[in-house]
Amino acid sequence: EDIKLNGHQLGSKVIETIGGINEASRRILSVPTSETEILALSSSAGAGTYVTTDIQYIRVSNMDDTNFVRLTFSSGTLNRYDMKLPANRTAIFTSPSISGSHLDNDTFSSFVDFESMKAAADTAAVDLELFVASK
Repeated sequence: EDIKLNGHQLGSKVIETIGGINEASRRILSVPTSETEILALSSSAGAGTYVTTDIQYIRVSNMDDTNFVRLTFSSGTLNRYDMKLPANRTAIFTSPSISGSHLDNDTFSSFVDFESMKAAADTAAVDLELFVASK
């Protein structure tokens, strides 16, 4: 971070090195206002699908100047976690494990690995940058 507040320089720099990366993918995609799958995790790789246990780093950047994006992580039909990614902001994930709303129980029981990441733009299509690094 690099912040200047009331004439004082604040911030810090943290460097994390992740070893064992054998694959990296960077995509810029247009996301409509309807929910669209942008990433899938599974026990085997495929088109747009990464091996769950190999995920090391995921970065999603909203490149739009105005509109936010709703990111939805789901596992099966019962586990869902939603987050708002404001315009010109980035979210970083270093684990596929999530805990969110369970449709029939609102108490925490455990983390589960998400199987699908979907995105939906607020009022107009936006460009997202998706970067994935895996073993």
